[in-house]
Amino acid sequence: MPASPHDIQFALAEFDRSQLPEAQRDLQGDDFLQAVREHLIEQFAGHGGAAEVAVSSDRVIIRWKETSEAEPLAEQGGNFLKHGDYDQGIALLKLALKRNPEDAAALFNLGMGLGDRDQTGEALELLLRLVAIAPEYPGAWVALGVAQARSGQWDGAIHSFREAVTSDPQDAFARKNLGAALSQTGQLAEARDHLKAAVVLLPSDAQAWLNLAMNLEQSGETEVANTAYTQVMQLDPGGRFSELAELGRNRITGLGFRKAGGGLRPDVVSFCGEALRLFDGMSKDEVQRITVEIAMLGTKGLSVNNPVAKHTLRTLPGKFSGLHLLCIEFVGLKMIDPSVDLGLDISAEYAEACRLHGNP
Repeated sequence: MPASPHDIQFALAEFDRSQLPEAQRDLQGDDFLQAVREHLIEQFAGHGGAAEVAVSSDRVIIRWKETSEAEPLAEQGGNFLKHGDYDQGIALLKLALKRNPEDAAALFNLGMGLGDRDQTGEALELLLRLVAIAPEYPGAWVALGVAQARSGQWDGAIHSFREAVTSDPQDAFARKNLGAALSQTGQLAEARDHLKAAVVLLPSDAQAWLNLAMNLEQSGETEVANTAYTQVMQLDPGGRFSELAELGRNRITGLGFRKAGGGLRPDVVSFCGEALRLFDGMSKDEVQRITVEIAMLGTKGLSVNNPVAKHTLRTLPGKFSGLHLLCIEFVGLKMIDPSVDLGLDISAEYAEACRLHGNP
């Protein structure tokens, strides 16, 4: 079947000079027209077809001949986005939309790409067009909901995610995002149902577990929330979600700690004092090795309310309770970087221990 040419035209004024190399952005006259032409030819070279580009004083005309073996431009652009090449991907998707303004795949991929680039207004416009002309397009309502959430349009986002769930109750990402949006707006009970469904559908998704854990914590179900936070830390060791999970677990730990002990706790003052004496004369590297080992152990759970000394360390002799280890970690982190927030508020006990130890 012979390849068929397509003409795409747009005003030269629409061309973004920032696409050109910096040395060519201020060119004028024929030099500028030639630079635009060369840029567009190079940009669309090797994408399963050929581009013939003509640039006049007010128009850009691209004649694109796509071979029968070539992927559609929308798919090519989407593949560039998947591999992180947003400039090429967005350029191809815009070309696909100039050829066919109702190309659902191009609307979807370009909306997603622009959203990732924080160009939320244009992304919203494209995705609203998409659900208007192709409401059944896979992922369309979820993509629109994400763009609406990014721009703070929570009612619109919830409506879009509901549409996605109604269309496919097994859509894990629709469930995950609807639960997060409902939690964001305080609708915790309904959100929890969707978030529980999301972690069943996405058992290895650390963010889905984090969303559920935060909802459970807000709802006062701290024991179950702690378990969910632990799951996040196992799925995303050392990652951003794991850091947020650790802060959540520390909030829960701190809540139980204060309920159990009331005001200034002598046991914590004593543990902090022992840690100060332990670290006297140690190098920062030695202190860091101990605190890192405790932090690693903490990913499996350290209870501040169980007084039994059952934990052991490779870096220190003896057995320790969970609270004792957390106090050592707190003191160690204060010596390494005083700005670090462990999440467990024992600053008053630490200050008293420092006073008794003779630290300023």
